[in-house]
Amino acid sequence: MQPPMRYLVTGATGFIGRHLVRHLTEGGHDVTALVREGRHAPGAARSLPGDLATGTGLLTAVQEAAPDRVIHLAGLTKAAHAHAYDEINEHGTRMLCSALAALPRPPRLVLCSSLAASGPGRLRHEDDPPAPVSAYGRSKLGGERAVGDRGTVVRPPIVYGPGDREFLPRLVASVRAGLLPVVGGPGPRRYSLIHVDDLCRALLTAAECGADGAVHHVSDGTEHLWDDIGAAVATALGRRPPRVVRVPVWAARGAARVFGRGTTLTPDKVTEALHPDWTAAPGRLPFTAQITLADGLRSALAPRS
Repeated sequence: MQPPMRYLVTGATGFIGRHLVRHLTEGGHDVTALVREGRHAPGAARSLPGDLATGTGLLTAVQEAAPDRVIHLAGLTKAAHAHAYDEINEHGTRMLCSALAALPRPPRLVLCSSLAASGPGRLRHEDDPPAPVSAYGRSKLGGERAVGDRGTVVRPPIVYGPGDREFLPRLVASVRAGLLPVVGGPGPRRYSLIHVDDLCRALLTAAECGADGAVHHVSDGTEHLWDDIGAAVATALGRRPPRVVRVPVWAARGAARVFGRGTTLTPDKVTEALHPDWTAAPGRLPFTAQITLADGLRSALAPRS
């Protein structure tokens, strides 16, 4: 158990960030959130303004927060152009690292990256040469390289749980329609997943014992077939499993161009979806997931009273 520490969290107002702030405050830690001007931190965290796109306020914020640990969650997950990913995920990370390095006693830094930075494949290992296939993945790898040996990197796969506004809502809509779309040709699709609370525990483990320069893959330890994920969501909703439908690549790309602006259906995400396997091998971080897919879906999709 960590003694109480001062934590600075970027991306605290997002899906993962809200859960992480709760974990930290319940653990007795002092939490400061770096937020854009006009936004406020969730829960008991205090807010300090700082802009990762321009660097405005970063040095002042980290000086005032004087953190022992920094968990960097902030990042862009959907954008119309590749340079927008780079601006936040790579250059914003670089500016944050520079601000932290200017402190008399730089804190330990944990970057929440993505399996997209590693690239697709079955049971991708932490030591495999990274081979991202999307602009998003390349920007996250750029962020990892900006951190370098000044911090620890955690690469989660698909993250789900209460408050998820992207992955689960799309799946729920597919289950209710009775159709589970797959882009491209025949064959199984495999994915690693992790519940948001397990990811928070992994990030705190990395903050406690992660080595600078280390890259860690985390997941719930299971290779999930896409069909089984759809069936598990259906079970949680009390519905029949959806039927898998294959979407031609040309149709998926066309839909992304026409309807993708402001959504997760972008040409970049279609490129990722063409690859059948996105799974991670067990990593070196001393962490074991506690939440199974069935239990995680049950709690995330339970009716709210």
